[in-house]
Amino acid sequence: MPFDLATLFLAPLIVLLAYVVLAVGGFGSALVSIPLLALLLPVKVVLPVVLIVDFIATFLTGLRLRRDIALDEVKPLIPFTLIGLIAGVTLLVKLPARWVLTALGIFILAYSLYSLIHHDRKHIHSRWWALPTGLSGGLFGGMFGMGGPIYVMHLSGRIPDAARLRATLSTVFTINTAARLALFFASGLLLQREVWLGALCLLPFMALGLFAGHHVDVKLTRIQVARFISLLLLATGASIVFKAWYVW
Repeated sequence: MPFDLATLFLAPLIVLLAYVVLAVGGFGSALVSIPLLALLLPVKVVLPVVLIVDFIATFLTGLRLRRDIALDEVKPLIPFTLIGLIAGVTLLVKLPARWVLTALGIFILAYSLYSLIHHDRKHIHSRWWALPTGLSGGLFGGMFGMGGPIYVMHLSGRIPDAARLRATLSTVFTINTAARLALFFASGLLLQREVWLGALCLLPFMALGLFAGHHVDVKLTRIQVARFISLLLLATGASIVFKAWYVW
């Protein structure tokens, strides 16, 4: 059996929660699923599993919202995102798993603290921010599978309309995950038997989470959902660093 009983029980619940969050808030599935699954499975298995599931989820979400996409905001990000992705996947493959896990934990801790103290600023970002956004979003996406917050910070300062922002983010995430699929195939990360078994087992829970998030009346605001994610990340980031150095 490639997975123990605790993983078989907890992993579907984690994925269900992650995609409820995606359906309610428009992003955040990887922020929930990757840190929590990394406590159960090797990080070099978790990232490709979540990538497969996430690609299908973001593609389906993008189809629903395709009429609202701001393509003029997507195009400048693509070339820099691809450069960042190549660098990130290279580091993921080359670095020892302990160091990848440690870097993931530190990244999660930093982002959770930033989210808790950050207050929304109502100013428009320059289009030139597409360059560092694409590079850093691709780098963190390729290495950790968690470049989403960087794109959210940039595009929320470019697109004031909530529907257009959500549709555009979904498109950026779909392009990002499609590129990572190709890079993960080339690197061999998608050639692990456990990855495809895990993805097949978790796909139904992804679909259930999206359905529940779209149809259940959640009594939480977007800000409350973001704060919940931040607190969850604070705990899981610390747990990941602890696992990397004391449970390894």
